[in-house]
Amino acid sequence: MQVAATFTSLTSLTSFKRTLAVLILSTGLGACATGHSQSGTRFEIHAASLAESPDWQKANLLDDPGTTVYVAPEVLLDNSDVALANARKDLGGQVLIVIQMTPAGAIRMGMASRVLLRQRMAVMINGEVMTAPVVSAPLSGNRFAITGFRSLEEAQEIALGIAPKK
Repeated sequence: MQVAATFTSLTSLTSFKRTLAVLILSTGLGACATGHSQSGTRFEIHAASLAESPDWQKANLLDDPGTTVYVAPEVLLDNSDVALANARKDLGGQVLIVIQMTPAGAIRMGMASRVLLRQRMAVMINGEVMTAPVVSAPLSGNRFAITGFRSLEEAQEIALGIAPKK
């Protein structure tokens, strides 16, 4: 399933709700690993919000310059959850990376998307927020795509670094 960048207005959550959601995710997803592939491309998914929150990192969205997002410190998924990553262009010519999750990664993604329903999920590459779509439905399956790359070459280089080395 493709994660599409949907930018809709987000009603502010109370600090309590955000903290509760992150604690649930942290507890349920606590098995996430270190987050680095051998090539050094760091891939991570975090909870995110347009509303400022204590202890959440302020970042700019690469796919929507000028938009500020706040990213939770807890890593929900990382490189260890990726089985394959392939860069390509879709039929419209948009450059994307299709990520296939490991079985454990697919379970974690499903859990995260249920907890973050109607909230944002930040997709980060090397510490930068590529996109932070609103989760419109629980994600099922083991594939999704990320967009926002300047070129196919850039996406190919990043995809090579995301997937684990055999």
